[in-house]
Amino acid sequence: MQTATALLPNHVVGIYNEMKGLAEQRIFDLDFKGLMKQVFEDVSLIEFEERVIGVEAYERDEGRRNYRNGFYERSLETVFGWIQGIRVPRPRTGGFLPTCLGVDRYGRRQEAIARLVTECYWRGISTRDVEKVLVALGASPVSSSTVSRLTASWTTEARRWHGRELSDDYIYLMFDGVWIKNRALGKKRRLILVAYGVRQNGNREIIDYCFARSEKEENWLKFLTNLGHRGLIGKNLQLIVTDGCRGLANAIAIAFPAAPHQLCWAHKMRNILNNVKKPDQKAVKEGLSPLFKGAWTQKRALTLIQKWARCWRNTYPNAVKCMERDIDQMLLYLACDPKHHQAIRTSNHIERQFKEYRRRMRPMEIIPNMEAADRMLYALTMIRNEKLREYPLTKFTQNLLH
Repeated sequence: MQTATALLPNHVVGIYNEMKGLAEQRIFDLDFKGLMKQVFEDVSLIEFEERVIGVEAYERDEGRRNYRNGFYERSLETVFGWIQGIRVPRPRTGGFLPTCLGVDRYGRRQEAIARLVTECYWRGISTRDVEKVLVALGASPVSSSTVSRLTASWTTEARRWHGRELSDDYIYLMFDGVWIKNRALGKKRRLILVAYGVRQNGNREIIDYCFARSEKEENWLKFLTNLGHRGLIGKNLQLIVTDGCRGLANAIAIAFPAAPHQLCWAHKMRNILNNVKKPDQKAVKEGLSPLFKGAWTQKRALTLIQKWARCWRNTYPNAVKCMERDIDQMLLYLACDPKHHQAIRTSNHIERQFKEYRRRMRPMEIIPNMEAADRMLYALTMIRNEKLREYPLTKFTQNLLH
């Protein structure tokens, strides 16, 4: 389809383009902030004379209600950025705030800026860098102390989330711990225990997390017991997947005694390959890789593993023992819905969140204390849960493990 200018003679098109360029130049040369400032001042003066004074300047009339007393200045956030020094008339008695600069309009803008500040912080931008972002967007500068004050309001929200009542409609649970180093967490690394769940409708989420000193049984049991007191009893649980931590396994046996406990295949493969020479690792791994493709029954899977064991027993007996030692716990996922096998044979989903925790927390050395660290972890968890809602288990594939 031809444009309108394509139908015009060449000399007319040249004139058109020249005029268009001049018009665009004039538009971009406009001082929008200056124009807006003048508009605010003019509108304020008109409203001041009508509402407060009652008569025009130098006019003597019985309708006069007040007298002029100079001006005061006010600043305002607008779509064009921060406009400073707006001159507002001041009455001799009482006060005056024009509608165009009213509290509601100013409050809405400030609320939007506050949301932007908190969103920047949630996304991992430090308090000192938030000011640079706002200035680049034409907004008023916000000090790092102001950002800290705004984010401090999340403390109550995070506590409420940690203590919220939990539903008992989870069919799959995954537990794991991550060590994170940050000034707020002390000179040594601190452990964070994390619970990840899949609901019956396929929705996935980080259920909760807590700080701990170690992955001993008592620490895990305290965390799991807290989940149970809040409603996560496990009546609908079909499978729990972990990396094989002994303390966690003992705690699960107490907190969820009836739930099958699957060991993560990714962790198991790493343990097996640790007993294999590097040149042979690929061949050893490929012998078991068919298990991770297509639909398998426990009987077929067991036959494949036994064949693999006969092939490598003499060469790498420790690798075979590592596999056979936990074989009963390695095939429990095959009793679940075949459509979910690929997603529940490992606990790598929760490992993806650990990567995000480390990436965001490690460079943010400005986090001053444990309370601030908890707020940041809470923010990162909310961002992760928001993303997980976009890909429930019914739509999940290994390629979407982000």
